[in-house]
Amino acid sequence: MDIYEARTQDIVAATVRGFNGTVFAYGQTSSGKTHTMRGSPTEPGVIPLAIQDVFKNIHETEDREFLLRMSYMEIYNEEINDLLVPEHRKLQIHESVERGIFVAGLREEIVATPEQVLQLIESGESHRHIGETNMNVYSSRSHTIFRMVIESRDKKEDDSIGLSCDAVRVSVLNLVDLAGSERVAKTGAEGARLKEGSHINKSLMTLGTVINKLSEGAETQRFMLMKQRGRFSLQAEHYVSQTVLKSMRS
Repeated sequence: MDIYEARTQDIVAATVRGFNGTVFAYGQTSSGKTHTMRGSPTEPGVIPLAIQDVFKNIHETEDREFLLRMSYMEIYNEEINDLLVPEHRKLQIHESVERGIFVAGLREEIVATPEQVLQLIESGESHRHIGETNMNVYSSRSHTIFRMVIESRDKKEDDSIGLSCDAVRVSVLNLVDLAGSERVAKTGAEGARLKEGSHINKSLMTLGTVINKLSEGAETQRFMLMKQRGRFSLQAEHYVSQTVLKSMRS
């Protein structure tokens, strides 16, 4: 709760007001990232607390009406899988004028209550890739991204035409549970686990590069233009921001 209130609560409130927001847990394997994000029935983590706050803030915003959509995906060995529809695998990233950057074929569910959202997440978690290593019996072998699209418009209507005078406001909340960095000497990874660990470490290194470049101010735009013609390995961070998304495209 302390971590959520200190680092996440204001971001969640801002997304309801129309700003995009992203929160992710980063660290080495077995450091408690998934527990921080998901929590337990008695101590809810960042994701359930954020979901509760989204609906709480919406309930308190009496002058606007809202429509919420959610999706839940994993990035496993650089492939995007839909955790809500497990047969939707190896999904591709696309970009259009209307939708911006999106994952083609990813299921979006319209949701109306926190309980509905948490139930869908629980169902999705059952399809996530996990495995055992020397450091963690239940080690996350993929990055997961919970994504909520928040649409709203003014409730006040023009009586003469029966339509809202306010444009639709759209924002996105991304909550990312990153798989942890690994050292083979400590995890004892072999075979499939070794391959997974290699992809995880490579993607986390790329994330660090992206964050460093985004913090360079005036140099950021030049960096992004250079990277638009290349490809970043970290599929998970396609949802950290629109800028990062563009830098990862082929």
